[in-house]
Amino acid sequence: MPTPSDYASFLLRLWREDPGCGAPQEWHGEIEHIQTGQHWTFRSLNEVLAFLCRLEEDLGALEPPPVA
Repeated sequence: MPTPSDYASFLLRLWREDPGCGAPQEWHGEIEHIQTGQHWTFRSLNEVLAFLCRLEEDLGALEPPPVA
């Protein structure tokens, strides 16, 4: 069985918002790291994808929250 440092779980939420004025709806997103509770918000799908690419490189930098 993998140890907590061998995997990470994320919840990805996507939704569309209407900017009004007849403009096309824009996608927005939020990613939550399940183990730490950290979350990030995005104003476009391109931002979500860029973050996921960086996350692959930086995953080891995520620190768990301090134990109270």
